[in-house]
Amino acid sequence: MQQPLLHLRPMRIIIGVSTAFHLRHLALDLINRGWDVEFHSYLPRWKTRQYGLPDHATVSHFWPLFPWAALALVRGAPVQRIRERLFGMVDRRIAKTMRKADVFVGLSAVTIESARAAREAGSLVLIDRGLSHILHQQEIALASGQQPPSELYVQRELASYAMADRIVVLSQFAKRTFVAHGEDPGRLELTTLGVDLDRFQPSAKRPSGPVRALYTGAWSLRKGCDLFAQLLEAEPDLELVHVGTVGDLPLLDHPRFRSVGYQTHESLAEMMRDFQLFVFPTRDDGFGMVMAEALASGMHVVASDASGAPDLAELVGEEFVTVFPAGSVTEFKAAVNRKLAVLARQNGTAAAPPQPERLAQLSWQAYGERYDAMLRRLLGAAA
Repeated sequence: MQQPLLHLRPMRIIIGVSTAFHLRHLALDLINRGWDVEFHSYLPRWKTRQYGLPDHATVSHFWPLFPWAALALVRGAPVQRIRERLFGMVDRRIAKTMRKADVFVGLSAVTIESARAAREAGSLVLIDRGLSHILHQQEIALASGQQPPSELYVQRELASYAMADRIVVLSQFAKRTFVAHGEDPGRLELTTLGVDLDRFQPSAKRPSGPVRALYTGAWSLRKGCDLFAQLLEAEPDLELVHVGTVGDLPLLDHPRFRSVGYQTHESLAEMMRDFQLFVFPTRDDGFGMVMAEALASGMHVVASDASGAPDLAELVGEEFVTVFPAGSVTEFKAAVNRKLAVLARQNGTAAAPPQPERLAQLSWQAYGERYDAMLRRLLGAAA
């Protein structure tokens, strides 16, 4: 790999995605840090502008891939196959149109040909994976009776991993799934995500009365929602609200449970100020950004170790995040019970979020700082 011209020009980075995901936040932060960023996606320009990305830093493949790109932006599972087919299309366009750069960051499954082209041009190639290893994800789906990822998706994931100088994951748990499937730990990098701290903020006072718990995500076996019925029976004063779609499990028929369906980020931020506890019993999650949003909103978190909960506990303090072994209803109930005892002592008093310096570690700026430091370390090691 050629030595980048670190002192003669800003370092150039190509970011290749399908839609935006967390990498749009990375692009914006690296622009603010002086990087020369080129953000490729099949998002229309009006959407990248809405995300705050300047036109000079974005390359939209929306119109060349129309109407498929428009169909892929519709919410819901029926368009998943369209999105997967589009991966190859946008990948080829990125490969043909991108400039030479010091670093190429590609979203896993999306970037294969573009990653290969970047590598041949001398770029440091990072493949960013937001979930656990695809074969682990496949195993969890099969074990829980869910439809596994398509063969096309699995093969594109594996091919993109092979193109990487480094694979970037979001949690210790995700890293373990890659090692378990034969990945060299030396090729793995870990950066925890951030959240919008301007939008997710604690209220001055939590409501008094019974503790209200919130779960956000698909109502499914993979997310551990089968554990909630026994939790409510064990805690007679606990109320539980679900935000999100209904997956492969029927919703609970219980007087202290309700599901409110999908909510926008704005609505979710408002809702979180009315809850004391966030519960996340997932069996497989590459990180779980909703936990960071809950912490920023002043909530305590009980979550499984098959997520980014241990990483968040390191960032903000174990007093705010209680971790239990995924799939264990006994440990889940015990962890919630311990949190309820803590919350009972705070009932009706001002919320006590993490200290400002720790809370700041949950920001998108802190995520960008962690990524920037990783990039500079890797470029220095590669020079």
